Amino acid sequence: DAGTIQIGDTSMPSFKMLSQIGFMPQNDALYEDLSGLANLQFFGSLYNMSRQDLAKRIEEVLTLVDLTNDQKKLVRHYSGGMKKRLSLAISILHRPSILFLDEPTVGIDPVLRRQIWNQFQAIRTQGTTIVVSTHVMDEINECDRAALIYNGRIIAYDPLDRLLAQTENGQVEELFLLAGKDVT
Repeated sequence: DAGTIQIGDTSMPSFKMLSQIGFMPQNDALYEDLSGLANLQFFGSLYNMSRQDLAKRIEEVLTLVDLTNDQKKLVRHYSGGMKKRLSLAISILHRPSILFLDEPTVGIDPVLRRQIWNQFQAIRTQGTTIVVSTHVMDEINECDRAALIYNGRIIAYDPLDRLLAQTENGQVEELFLLAGKDVT
């Protein structure tokens, strides 16, 4: 209910920081009557990217999310997984330094889920900080650090290996349950 957010030396909210932040919502925020390509062009225009830079970057992100062959298809004809991948492409189009992911793989089949996490890891290795909000406990294993939130409070925050070392069986669920007992 209270507090402040700061990214680097900048207090949020800040219009100056918007160009450095990417966001992939849980529910797709796509224009279904436009093609995947047109969605990328629209969102790219919001970041004032030059036409040349935008065209090059669209090609890169379409390749990354494996949608090059489907870029001209209307989004309403995309599968759920294709929409997730397009949402990811949009969120990284402008090369943000920080990327917020809200439930990024909920409702996705295991094979596509693995592919998407591989894409997140590739983005991370390029220097992007990724913040994930999820209730899917095994997704925490993909993260370097974890903050467990219970009743609106952070009850544990540490590098994942340190948190898991506190459990008997190395399961995130156990850690969450143990931490939850401490606040009840």
